[in-house]
Amino acid sequence: MATTTNSIARLASDPLRNFKFQVQIQHPTLKTFARMGFMSVSGLNVTTEVIPYREGGMNTTTQKMPGQSDFAPITLSKGLVVGDSAMMDWMRQLFTVMQGEGNGAAGDEFRAMVDVYILDHPVTKGTTPAKAAFRIYNAWPTAVAFSDLDAGANAIVVQQMTLAHEGFEFKLASKVGSTAVSFNSKK
Repeated sequence: MATTTNSIARLASDPLRNFKFQVQIQHPTLKTFARMGFMSVSGLNVTTEVIPYREGGMNTTTQKMPGQSDFAPITLSKGLVVGDSAMMDWMRQLFTVMQGEGNGAAGDEFRAMVDVYILDHPVTKGTTPAKAAFRIYNAWPTAVAFSDLDAGANAIVVQQMTLAHEGFEFKLASKVGSTAVSFNSKK
């Protein structure tokens, strides 16, 4: 087998793959989440508004200051599985907060912390260390949706949940190898 010695490709310079990840929803009252498998996670971004202003005597350019930051809604998608009602249970819990009727009790916290771990690849044995992680704060569902039903399609039923949240923290492993990233304390 021939080896390439002039290649600049190295494990240390390979980007992380986006298809190997794990989601952990830490809900204070709904314990059915644990570690759910999701097909996709989208919307992990933050945007800061720009406040333009001008000063007298400096009329040729506009100066800019940072304004409010906003975090986009996050959408989680997964295949519909018999017996897995966690997403709808969480959505129904909001009805207790909004109108006094739902599957929650008065005073139940409906917000949750969500951790998304990007796992190392390739790992063929043992535990797979997380190389990057997002911790999403005070998340709660704003929508639950299901894919279209089509008797002529060759597809699965997909359910999606959109989460509003109040921000996220991001961590990245410092080096290649067995070093893993995690969130030590539960906030």
